[in-house]
Amino acid sequence: MGSTLTCTACGKTLRYTSEMKNIGTEWHPIWEFECPYCGNKMSFDWGKKDFWDQPVPPNPRDATQRAESSDIREYWIQMYFKENHKKLGFSRIEGPFDSGPDFTGLYRGRKAVIEVEREYVNYIQHRHHENPAFSKVNVLVVLTPSEPPAEMKDKLPKNLVHVDVLDFVEWFRPEAKKYADAKRIQRIIDLIAGEFYRRYRFQCQDKERDLSTCPDCDLCAYFGEGVCWEAQPLFHDMALNFIIRYKHPIMSYDFKLADIDPSDIDDFWNLALSE
Repeated sequence: MGSTLTCTACGKTLRYTSEMKNIGTEWHPIWEFECPYCGNKMSFDWGKKDFWDQPVPPNPRDATQRAESSDIREYWIQMYFKENHKKLGFSRIEGPFDSGPDFTGLYRGRKAVIEVEREYVNYIQHRHHENPAFSKVNVLVVLTPSEPPAEMKDKLPKNLVHVDVLDFVEWFRPEAKKYADAKRIQRIIDLIAGEFYRRYRFQCQDKERDLSTCPDCDLCAYFGEGVCWEAQPLFHDMALNFIIRYKHPIMSYDFKLADIDPSDIDDFWNLALSE
């Protein structure tokens, strides 16, 4: 049946499922509806909302527990090893590589082919011991402190090197915070770029020509929904310029997308087109 409302001017009961238009933003929807009988425009404020939880720097104790239980992405262990390999007895390394063993280098003065895992059992679970590409691996670097049983050692590289968990946690804490901040900022940029796309993807400065397209973004009403805004750099550039020019505190944890007034976006777009 759909939803209904009563016009505040003529009193008629109306259905409004598909005719409503969001004149606000994705993070603060304000729906507008025009009565087909009398032309009265009504709007409904659905309130502000957030799109993410604010990132919190990892607790040292939590990070230690994660490291000891192997609840850490292998990427972080590789990055730690790359920056701290000398602490573990390596004098030179190259990597990480996109395929095959992760690193090559020198371990205690001898040539080494190195694989980095969260724990020793991952080496076997990944079937590296059966893969010819890993036949020359002679050093396995692991984060967790557990030792393999004797019956498994013949499936592992000759040298097993354990990362110091506490040293890893000290390194990991600021790195994880930087990563979370970068992801948060990119998320904000993507959301604002998406808002520009939602509002202006059908606008073109050169619409008077038949089948004309915008020389900047190759978008216009003729393209319809077939063009993805993520493939168009214009909208991300617009988002970055909007943030810079209007000086919204994007680096602050107090920043809320809902603080951006929809009129600010319209004003910026019109200014950008006039320049």
